[in-house]
Amino acid sequence: MNAPMKPETQTRPTRLLIAAMGGEGGGVLAGWLTEAALDAGLWVQRTSVPGVAQRTGATTYYLEFLPKTGPTRPIMALHPAPGRVDVLVATELLEAMRMVNAGFVTPDRTKLIASTHRTYTVDEKSAMSDGRLDPAPMVAACRGFAKSALIDDFSAVALREGCHLNAVVLGVLAGSATLPLPIDSIRRAMAADKRASDANTRGFEAGLKLDEGRDRGPVPDLGGARPKPVSAEAETPARPLPPSAETAFLPLEAAGLAAEGMRRLTDYQDAAYAEEYLAHLRRIAAHSAASPALLAALARHMALRMSYEDTHRVAALKLRSARMARVTAEAKARPGDIVDVAEYMKPGPEEIFGMFPRAIGARLMALSQRRGWGKLSFPMQVKTTRFSGFIRLRLLAGAKRWRRSNLRHAHEMTWLSGWLGHITRALDVAPAAAVEIAETAKIVRGYGATYARGMRNWTLIEGQMIAPCLDGRLPANQLADGVLQARLAALKDPDGKALDQVVESFRKALGA
Repeated sequence: MNAPMKPETQTRPTRLLIAAMGGEGGGVLAGWLTEAALDAGLWVQRTSVPGVAQRTGATTYYLEFLPKTGPTRPIMALHPAPGRVDVLVATELLEAMRMVNAGFVTPDRTKLIASTHRTYTVDEKSAMSDGRLDPAPMVAACRGFAKSALIDDFSAVALREGCHLNAVVLGVLAGSATLPLPIDSIRRAMAADKRASDANTRGFEAGLKLDEGRDRGPVPDLGGARPKPVSAEAETPARPLPPSAETAFLPLEAAGLAAEGMRRLTDYQDAAYAEEYLAHLRRIAAHSAASPALLAALARHMALRMSYEDTHRVAALKLRSARMARVTAEAKARPGDIVDVAEYMKPGPEEIFGMFPRAIGARLMALSQRRGWGKLSFPMQVKTTRFSGFIRLRLLAGAKRWRRSNLRHAHEMTWLSGWLGHITRALDVAPAAAVEIAETAKIVRGYGATYARGMRNWTLIEGQMIAPCLDGRLPANQLADGVLQARLAALKDPDGKALDQVVESFRKALGA
């Protein structure tokens, strides 16, 4: 049973605020706490504010608990007030930061209980580079603003126990001795609920053991400087493969990346395609000015650009067994449960006509532009767990054998040739700029509108900065710094407004 409350808490309610997201069981958690309070003979009041927003919607639940010291029903608050929350529970790290920013976590009174796992925001997922927020400063801020904090990865505990996150959080709350609720009352509330299960009981007991000794628990590892995969579905290993015999001609830091690039491109197309990649690397590595940093950047970015995301690639990734396992885990499906997966796709003229042979695809794209079909799309729902949906994607994925003769591949190889040509010329004219030109491949990624914005930005940098400097129309001594600033601007603002300003300033500074 929990420790007795301090005397001053007998005359005012204990205030609990839960910050959760849709689908995490926050309402069930609040219900368990309410029933436990009634079982313990306490006054309790509960309100909730549902949210309809990104990441399935942020929802808050506010509860006040007060012992029954007389027959008069107390008046309790319907909403939390900044600076007056005793316990704050956040089921996700950014939700905890939102509550800290709103003033609900204060050093003089608030016990903070937060999970370190992340559900990424739209801005984080749609960033042109790795847009994920660094968790370490968020954890530090949470600890700095709270009177005491218990911060750990409750989601990992729930996954290990095969239960819902709310059961683990309830156990953590019960073990923290911050609420006037006997543990036996909480157990009875869980057992009486129609959702009672052995898995939730295991999760509750596991959460009960997470005490103050875990207060400096692990912070999510985002892989340091490791770049985010081009696709959210990409299955790239966390570290490059060891160098192989085929990549022995490269410096050590580039050889492992090249070995991984060959594996990726063989899976993407075939061994002959991977050998083309290696031939490009050999040609540039033979240049006397090619530095290890350039070859490492080239090995990484060329592999990603040569495995561009077309319809065949997207179809193949959606059929991967690893993806199905992840979707099943996210759905919290139990063994024996039937999981039905529906894929929503909206291919446009570029994706559709890009699969056609070059000549036919080019004529159809020209017709599409004349008729104004550029903004048209063809929404479709494909259930990959049904035979009809699976076979459609399987046929699309299998059609990659004709990829090298289609329109999209021709466009990509033209771009690749130009990019490699600029790098080779920069090694002769401005070697310091070669690495920065190689890094501009980060700008071009994804498919659909994301790909179009990236290609527009790269073309602007290439046409207004790289080509004029390498051709001698502009001095090349400032090219490296200029391309760096332009690349950073393009990644920060995909719409191109910041990039336009950088390019204009660069050209003015060089007297263009």
